[in-house]
Amino acid sequence: MGNIEALREEWKTLYASKLPAFARAKNSAQPRWPVTLDHCFARIILDNTVGQGTQQWDKVIRKPAVKHMSEHQLKDAIDLGKRIELGEINICDLDQISLVCRGKNETKYDTARSTNSGKTKRKSTANDFATSDETKLKKPRTSSQQSTLSFATSPRKGEKATSASAKEDMDPNVDFAATLDKIRNHSSLTPYRKRLYTVLLSVPRGRFTTYAAMSDYLESSARAVGNGMRNNPFAPDVPCHRVLAADGSIGGFHGSWGPEGKYANDKLRLLRIEGVCFDGKGKVIGQPFRGFHEFRELNGGVKST
Repeated sequence: MGNIEALREEWKTLYASKLPAFARAKNSAQPRWPVTLDHCFARIILDNTVGQGTQQWDKVIRKPAVKHMSEHQLKDAIDLGKRIELGEINICDLDQISLVCRGKNETKYDTARSTNSGKTKRKSTANDFATSDETKLKKPRTSSQQSTLSFATSPRKGEKATSASAKEDMDPNVDFAATLDKIRNHSSLTPYRKRLYTVLLSVPRGRFTTYAAMSDYLESSARAVGNGMRNNPFAPDVPCHRVLAADGSIGGFHGSWGPEGKYANDKLRLLRIEGVCFDGKGKVIGQPFRGFHEFRELNGGVKST
């Protein structure tokens, strides 16, 4: 069996058997399973991968999907399906985006409810579902400070990281020991930037973080983090493309900022290849990674002196 045939079989098993079985059993991987039928799982996943969260999949490729998907598209669909299966991403968020792609967002996730005064709150939108968990954590904005998020306490300098989770997070395409050695021995980097790139290296493939999350961990400013991203000498092994703005928007890349930036589409493409999902308005889905560590058990970590 060729590689693409094996991928087709894996994809069919995932959307037609595994995920429906999880849904029918109300598996705890998801707080809620909004669908149980195989074609619904296929719709949700394909609209968010083949359609990239902006259009329904059959506007991109012909039906039946399994016969016309490229190897890359099959891998993306399988990866997203596995993330749903593991509970790494909320299927309700993905379903909402799929429905928006199809112009059917007015009923299923109508969360309007009456208040004590008898007034009705507005209906939720796809963008609300994409950022609701994160916005609950936001600190008040001040005139002199970029909006930030309040994050759970992460291991600080000198604390031992969990070696098991660190190993699980490692990108198989990156030689971590060699990259850490380059960071540690770089002659022109300040101690802060050496630590910044080490911490950034701990953001796993398929996840994203924010400038505010990193600045919170490093006890620095988001601007200092952004300056380090713009002048990253170790890309792509040290993944600055995985750092987004606090509001879930694309942030900066290669020195340009925002969705209209010269390299914004490149950053989006890299993240989508890795399995990060965005809604139709360009906002990331899910919560930012904040389980930072500094590889202290690998090659001695990076000295901060």
